[in-house]
Amino acid sequence: MSNKKDKIISNIKAEIGKIDSKKNRIYFFVIDTKGAPSGSLEYIYNLALILKEDGYDVSMLHTEDEFVGVESWLGKKYADLPHYNVNKGDVGTSPSDILFIPEIFSQVMNQTKNLPCKRVAILQNYDYVVEQMPYSAQWGDFGILEGITNSDCQAKELNKVFPYVKLTKVSPYISDIFGNTSDPKKMVVNIISKDQSDIKKIVKPFYWKYPMFKWVSFKELRNLSKEDFSKALREAAITIVVDETASVSYSALEAMKSGSIVMCKVPSTDLDWATSEDGTLPNCCVWFDNFDTLHKQIASVVRSWVTDKVPSVLEDESKKILETMSRDKTKKEILSYVNEILNKRKKDMEELMAQVNANKINE
Repeated sequence: MSNKKDKIISNIKAEIGKIDSKKNRIYFFVIDTKGAPSGSLEYIYNLALILKEDGYDVSMLHTEDEFVGVESWLGKKYADLPHYNVNKGDVGTSPSDILFIPEIFSQVMNQTKNLPCKRVAILQNYDYVVEQMPYSAQWGDFGILEGITNSDCQAKELNKVFPYVKLTKVSPYISDIFGNTSDPKKMVVNIISKDQSDIKKIVKPFYWKYPMFKWVSFKELRNLSKEDFSKALREAAITIVVDETASVSYSALEAMKSGSIVMCKVPSTDLDWATSEDGTLPNCCVWFDNFDTLHKQIASVVRSWVTDKVPSVLEDESKKILETMSRDKTKKEILSYVNEILNKRKKDMEELMAQVNANKINE
């Protein structure tokens, strides 16, 4: 047996050994929101943390010279995940490694297409694919043939244009920090919106139309830590979420889990938890399609709240939805997916080694 053949077999055995001992590396490419909370980014960090806790060597990759990270709003436990700027040195990958790339990084998909590692897309919002992909290009051009998604609805949209991409659902979960309490709620109306002008459009006309309810307080929730955000949700009787383009609407789900009555803008895209076979929206939220309707709904809920007659159906429907979003479920799904990938890689390596031993591959 030649030295070259020995070296090839030795290298293959080394990669298999990494898989068996969890010494292979798992990378997640992430964007830096400069300290601004993001449900989509939290989803990625939650997956990374679960894998790290299970013994995998997990790192986060980025291209920022001054990386802020997520510790300020997600908490210190996420700071244990190592971060590397790929522009400041070659991170290095091997065939036993996995690189997860969010859909917003089409350029990274292209730049990494010749790496030896397994590359997996993360799909959370199909609109980002449309926005970021170059004209006439598609994932297959970059060698992206599979991915994970937090939404069956988003996967359905992607497969309409990239039918060859195999997508596996890894469910999101809502942290237990958002649990409800027995403490009475305050008649405070939280407002969560990307557009700050929505605050005035909601609050001022409401007071003008319903001057008898000027005692109702409104509170904008923006750029809060997880602790402060959850506290605000637990204390408020009502939470308004104005984000019809969200793929999951984490804020709405977090408010539900906190026991706040949730008022949501009718989504322009299908949501897994808000899509029924007959096309109706579930009774977990109070839905509105414009602010005039919203003002009437706020007034109606305030009247019900004062008389302690808030319909229990909202809470009952919310519980049904939230029961499908546990950390245990997410953990089971992401570990199963990674294990499936690595078993396939290991099998391919063993077959390659057998071919080398049988002299079926040219040295």
